[in-house]
Amino acid sequence: MNAQMKHPARAKDYGPLPLNGLRVLDFTIGGAGPFATKAMADYGAEVIKIESRTHPDFPRTMGPYAGGIKDPDRSGYFTNRNSGKLSLTLNLKKPEAIAIIKRLVPSCDVVTNNFRAGVLERLGVGYDTLSQLRHDLIYMAMPLQGSGGPQGTYSGVGHTLNVLSGLYGVTGYDDGVLVGPGTNYPDHSVNPGHGLVALMGALIHRRRTGLGQYIEVAQLESTMNLLGPSIVGYSMTRKNPRVMGNESEDFFPYGLFSCANDRWLAISIRQDEQWQALCRLAASEPFSRDASFAGNAGRLAGKARLKPMLMAWTRRHDAFELMKQLQENGVPAGVVQNARDLVEHDEQIAARENFVTVEHPVMGPVVYNGSPSRLSRTPARIACAPLLGEHTDYVLKNMLGMNDGEIAGLREAGVLE
Repeated sequence: MNAQMKHPARAKDYGPLPLNGLRVLDFTIGGAGPFATKAMADYGAEVIKIESRTHPDFPRTMGPYAGGIKDPDRSGYFTNRNSGKLSLTLNLKKPEAIAIIKRLVPSCDVVTNNFRAGVLERLGVGYDTLSQLRHDLIYMAMPLQGSGGPQGTYSGVGHTLNVLSGLYGVTGYDDGVLVGPGTNYPDHSVNPGHGLVALMGALIHRRRTGLGQYIEVAQLESTMNLLGPSIVGYSMTRKNPRVMGNESEDFFPYGLFSCANDRWLAISIRQDEQWQALCRLAASEPFSRDASFAGNAGRLAGKARLKPMLMAWTRRHDAFELMKQLQENGVPAGVVQNARDLVEHDEQIAARENFVTVEHPVMGPVVYNGSPSRLSRTPARIACAPLLGEHTDYVLKNMLGMNDGEIAGLREAGVLE
């Protein structure tokens, strides 16, 4: 790409970023794929997101919506996962749209998708085809379970992976009720992370050898890494881990305790000295004077009796105040935070200036997560996510040299949906 070309998604020139000069053609949808390419955009890559008005990226159809107005340009989920990208809308069922993709590919370093295995191949834009147009192309696919095997063509979302990977099997209570991790966790951490590592490795390899390559990130296999200790444990003992909710087999108190105003406090005591410190704070409580709880073994054995006594004590306290008192006395404790706590009250996050407010043309000021990776010389820059189809004309004119008449004809023919 022309490194001097101004990126229209950025409000100002941020100066050199580590991925400046890299162009990515991004077919990814949902969470995992877009999160990986978002990170590339945050570090300077020019990411062209291929979209469709008929079949929009499904986070555009999901809330929360700014102002409560359901609109593809007001989705907080989409906006958070697509900062700094360009949006090009194409109807990939039209041969003219496929021709546009093929004209773009020679200027692209990377192509990404997380469709079901075989989808883009059937459309004529798979790796075998596109790598003929650029010999050093890096092409990353992120199929749900990989492209081989008896379920290689199955589709799904992050919630599917929660189940298939075994995450649901370890997130529950000892009464047998499984509750899951509470979010499509694989979409927001492990899968985009593994995808980015693979892409950076392939780019380094290309710099050394001049060769591109095909990358396949099987999202199920990526997600299974979250269960590493459980899998290793089973391989050694042939026993599945016990489901224990927030508690521990080895220590007590260890878990979540309810406090005043429907807040929860995590307390994790691993040393008897920590228990003694807690008892000094709760000196008027019967459990603080019960010798049978002095050692960890006694607390574990008496958990059924001790837990409700502890809970009765914590419920009378403000969670944040009790957390502070416990921490000041050497007892590991932390409030279970919510989104408001993180954005408005957390002193550590505020001091780190993690959250970035960016002006959005439809939603107004939007709070984005900043990059958790801090590069001292070339820090990431968070720019606005695109409106649906916002950069279609820009891409066609500035990258492919089309004129207004050609673009109008494509639009009339339903190619630029």
